[in-house]
Amino acid sequence: MATDTNRYSDFDRLMQRHKGLIRRLCWWQASGHREECEDLMQDCLADLWHYRHTLRPDANEKQERLWVKYHCRSVFSHRNARPTIETTTLDEARTVAEENIDTRSLIAELATTLSDSEHRVLDLILNGFSTAEIAELLGVKAATISQTRYRIIEKMKKQTDNAL
Repeated sequence: MATDTNRYSDFDRLMQRHKGLIRRLCWWQASGHREECEDLMQDCLADLWHYRHTLRPDANEKQERLWVKYHCRSVFSHRNARPTIETTTLDEARTVAEENIDTRSLIAELATTLSDSEHRVLDLILNGFSTAEIAELLGVKAATISQTRYRIIEKMKKQTDNAL
């Protein structure tokens, strides 16, 4: 029972520290529409609660802010159904590629060649995070993220060269 209380109080303290950031992000995303902003805030809080286990226990405030931004952006991208180019995860790209067998096979092949860390980095890249932000979020050096980005690009080039 004490652990449940601790989880709730830890989450509450986290939200108190970052409620202004969440509110600003939602207000900006909702273009100033109050009801839409409130809906987005509720969705963001639910997403943050659901993924609270992914936040490192030793995260500093800057890492917490990046974590909050990442999950809020994730909520926004899932709610936006605009016919514009938007970021997507590798799993979503696989679903879209169902109609095109060549693309589907390329994506499936690429997915098997990426390591878990490369998958994480690619997902963050596709969600608009910079190399420095990804490094801070994952707790590694920016050079490590640059090398990972380079490996992903090389694997993509190799996949497309093999397909042609």
